[in-house]
Amino acid sequence: MGCGFSKKSFLIFLAIYAATVLWLLYFTPFTAVEANLLFESRFSLSSFIAQVFYKLFGTSTLIRVPFFLLSILSLKLLYEIAKEHLGVNSYSYFSLFLYMVTPGVFLSFIIVNYATIPIFLTLLFIWAHLRGIKILQAAALVLLFFTNTAAFALFFAAALYGYSKKEWWLAIVSASLFILSSVIESYPIDGIPRGHLMQLFGIYGAVMSPLYFIAALYAVYRIAIKKERSLFWHISAVTITVAIVLSIRQKIRITDFTPYFVIVAPLVVSVYKDIVTVRLKRFRKVYTRACAAVVAVLLLETSAIILHYPLYKYFNKKIWLIDTSIYTTAKKAKAYKKQKLKCIKNIKKRDKNLYKYYGIKSC
Repeated sequence: MGCGFSKKSFLIFLAIYAATVLWLLYFTPFTAVEANLLFESRFSLSSFIAQVFYKLFGTSTLIRVPFFLLSILSLKLLYEIAKEHLGVNSYSYFSLFLYMVTPGVFLSFIIVNYATIPIFLTLLFIWAHLRGIKILQAAALVLLFFTNTAAFALFFAAALYGYSKKEWWLAIVSASLFILSSVIESYPIDGIPRGHLMQLFGIYGAVMSPLYFIAALYAVYRIAIKKERSLFWHISAVTITVAIVLSIRQKIRITDFTPYFVIVAPLVVSVYKDIVTVRLKRFRKVYTRACAAVVAVLLLETSAIILHYPLYKYFNKKIWLIDTSIYTTAKKAKAYKKQKLKCIKNIKKRDKNLYKYYGIKSC
């Protein structure tokens, strides 16, 4: 059969995964990245939710809870979508596994970030479309407008799909949001060619792992020439294409387009399934080995995230390969807070919001 998961195996993996995430959720200190999102001057759904929970619970792990819960709901939605593309079988569970061990997705379960909400809303939109719930589709699209990501690419993809399938209401709503986002310049398009394209591939290689990203690009291409082009495919294909085109002349932020492409797992697995099922067992080895290599690299990168805290705690400065600043900076800020200091000198620019999170300003 190749790469796949029985339901029992997946449930065991899910239990281990959940325990690991909860452990990291509690022990990982609040990071500068999270603080920057929390005190973001520009409105976004992510910063709004983080600010609400910050006001309610202060410097508590509870600020991460809504993002963790939305990640769980995203997983449920992705499973429902995978069943439509793959059926209820080992391949559906394998697509969930791929999604969950993607490094960027794994981090989204743990820390406050910009990707969690657009991922959830995108999956909600696709699921609502499969169920024919128009009001929920429209609501998800409107909310995506306020995520401070490159949602215009998703609107464009949905408009193209609506037009191609003669779903005129979807085409009109999506096109209207696309035009609106263009008029008010919710996403700036500028710059000159400076080698940003390689940086883009580096971003996706880090978020998804290099081999998995290549497999995802191949899956999008193969579906374009071989299979029915679903709404899911349109979103994945158009957003990555727009990201590549724009990166020729401008720098792309890591959260701009990745939330709309990291959900590609069911499409990757559907292509893999089609390839291996039409071949005799002795001709499947090259594909199963390629699949094993993709999984191995994904697990290696995700393991590095999991082991980050234990390496710091038990080896500290002896392990020079890890970035200890996320632990040391938070430790210093907590110490200053205990001393009831209101301000300190020489705070690095990147850490100002993190110190602000703990109630300490720069003197």
